[in-house]
Amino acid sequence: MKPARLIITLALILGLSVPAMAAAPQWRIDPPHCQIIFTIKHIFAPVMGQFHKFDGKIFFSPDDLAGSKVDLSIQVDSIDTGIAARDKHLKTADFFDVARYRVIRFVSDSFARRGANQYAVKGKLTVKNVTRPVEIVFTHLGTKPNPMNKDQMLAGFQGGFSIERLDYHVGGGKFYEQGLVGNKVNMYIHLELVRSK
Repeated sequence: MKPARLIITLALILGLSVPAMAAAPQWRIDPPHCQIIFTIKHIFAPVMGQFHKFDGKIFFSPDDLAGSKVDLSIQVDSIDTGIAARDKHLKTADFFDVARYRVIRFVSDSFARRGANQYAVKGKLTVKNVTRPVEIVFTHLGTKPNPMNKDQMLAGFQGGFSIERLDYHVGGGKFYEQGLVGNKVNMYIHLELVRSK
């Protein structure tokens, strides 16, 4: 066999012997089945709230973490703690200053496996005029055909992380120093994503 033909033959054999990587598909957020929740301490008791409006681009595959990525935007004006007066105050310049900063954004840098169905995504979180690195640890709850729509696939995720609100200029130190509002904020993310088969 001629050398050129031998090289081509070996390349074909090697190419066929390497399993194809599953490219990370794009998923869509299914709003009725997703939540972004937070808790923060008020004097002694934790107060819970959530953001009702968020969207973004999500690419994820356990077999292609290098190709997985997230760009998530949260509409700050959708904040809801169950108390209208408190929500109104949170939107003012005392805290989120929604008139100037309408969106909280997370953009991923990298994904890593942490265990069976356990992952971590590192990226940049922007709140108001501050961007800082964060790591979100999450569980891939599974992927399966949508029982309500045979043409769709579903994937479930839950995860969380913590930040210090003063690092992001969400409120000054006054309420913290008075012992009224804590600094640490715990974030919980529940996602059910869909895509076409």
